[in-house]
Amino acid sequence: MSSSAKTENGSRYDEQQELKGVSGISGRSINAMVVPAFEEVLDSIGSRGKFQTRLNIVFNFIGPCVNLISVNLFYLAMQTPDHWCHVPGRKRANMSLEEWKNFTIPKEGDSFSKCLMYNQSDDVDWSNKEPVQCQHGWDYDDTWFSLTVPSQMNWVCDSKHVTNDVLFYAQNIGVALGLLFGYIGDMYGRRPQQFLCMAAHVISRLLLVLTPDVLLLFILAESLISAAAGPMIESALAVGLELTDIKHRTTLNYFSSSSLGVGIMASGFLAWPLRNWNYFLSCSAAFCLALFLFFRWFPESPRWLACKGREEDALKLLRRIAITNGGEVPSFAPQVMRTVAKAQRDRKGFLSLFTSWNVFKNTVLLIIARSTHLLTLHSLVMMAGGVGVNPFLAVAAQGVIQLPAYCVVHYTAARFGRRWSAVGSALLAGITSAAVSCMLAANFSGLAITVMMVITQFFTTGTNGMANLQSVEVHPTCLRQIAACVEWTGAGVVMSALPYVALMSDRRMPCAILGALNLGTAFAVSFLPESALQRLPETLQDAAVFGKDQKYWSWKPKPPPGYFTRKTKFESSI
Repeated sequence: MSSSAKTENGSRYDEQQELKGVSGISGRSINAMVVPAFEEVLDSIGSRGKFQTRLNIVFNFIGPCVNLISVNLFYLAMQTPDHWCHVPGRKRANMSLEEWKNFTIPKEGDSFSKCLMYNQSDDVDWSNKEPVQCQHGWDYDDTWFSLTVPSQMNWVCDSKHVTNDVLFYAQNIGVALGLLFGYIGDMYGRRPQQFLCMAAHVISRLLLVLTPDVLLLFILAESLISAAAGPMIESALAVGLELTDIKHRTTLNYFSSSSLGVGIMASGFLAWPLRNWNYFLSCSAAFCLALFLFFRWFPESPRWLACKGREEDALKLLRRIAITNGGEVPSFAPQVMRTVAKAQRDRKGFLSLFTSWNVFKNTVLLIIARSTHLLTLHSLVMMAGGVGVNPFLAVAAQGVIQLPAYCVVHYTAARFGRRWSAVGSALLAGITSAAVSCMLAANFSGLAITVMMVITQFFTTGTNGMANLQSVEVHPTCLRQIAACVEWTGAGVVMSALPYVALMSDRRMPCAILGALNLGTAFAVSFLPESALQRLPETLQDAAVFGKDQKYWSWKPKPPPGYFTRKTKFESSI
């Protein structure tokens, strides 16, 4: 069979991007020379055309960027500025702030007490120097923030636990909601899932600004984003990857992941001039609302439509893509859709994760990878305000470093595969986290610590980039969103420990904990299958054997047998 054989519409198969067929993944004795795969349909309708370009720009670059702005602005809003007891009378005493603090606030080591004052007032004997709890509220250092949630609500001293409680309960409530978002994605479609995630961002940020004094509502509002942030990224990335060719998947993942770094960087630069949490969270709500203007460009996944038995709807969408891209739907597309539709017989819902050891194992390993990345990422953001430097610049620097990090991840994922790239990222993140802990113990300066935190962000970025790509590539179409949301949900449970890790009084311990977690993750993800140059599994049977024939110490990714063999026209083989 000639590799230049054409389908009826005149399109050529790309010799470098075809795999053997479904049998190359599932191990079943299907004749790959007879049944083309979905990737052949993409070759005909266009896998990198105008349709995919506008989808990816808005929902796989701008969307994740806005998502991360919203998430990180909340963590900046929950910063607790330096504070001390308010003692009235400074103006009448005509003293500078430093003089007044020396006179009215006791020292605790080298710094002023945050929760004690001398028992004195304008009308009391000033010679009485008995320390007592704050009597008149608190004053806050406004060097960086004019107002944060803890400073507005006075969640300090005896009430400082409220900040931890908000973060803890919001994460755990978000766990249950996250499962709901994942269920919606695989049972009702990626498009309604994306819509609900975008709506959750807008509603959450507006409620947070309006209800900080209603603690239960405040927690519920933040739990919406704890649930929706991950599924919003995953649903868009899944649709994008399902509509692109095999070799372009790494590039698209790089494109989407880079926007996360831009989002972190933008959150720092946005909060810096505004300084008031009410203002910058309101801005994040406006950004999320603006995405709805382009929602008509977000399609349903044709693979998902076929898996649900809606083959005619899938074909209509393929025709729409072909018209937009200037291509044509090949005559064998209906047969391909019927082949994909076989997944309709698969078990649906969360229990499908337990249908095989391979699917369950891969999901657990990806939960570990996502959990470690999220805890490392947001711990470093929350610790940024406690190392003596500009917290906005520290956060922005952590975002800036992600851009070259994702570039490196893109190169290594394509060159050396997903598995060992993920291992290397987690391993190096663990080493640098441990180094930060040692530097804090040796009393290094704030700038040196910030530089090492930025380097740690560089490496943990790779863990995230690989997890996003591997999650889509190792799970079947019928399970892709449920699996991703279960992974984010598991990570959300671990994230409930964030305040208790990042806000420890001993700054050495958080970094030591992060170091140990990243080293453990490096070992764990080495057992994920290599998914580079492999076709996406369509059914649970495909996923059950995906990568099982690979050797543990294999290095560079290898295409399955038949990668370079060509198919003749579908019509001539039936």
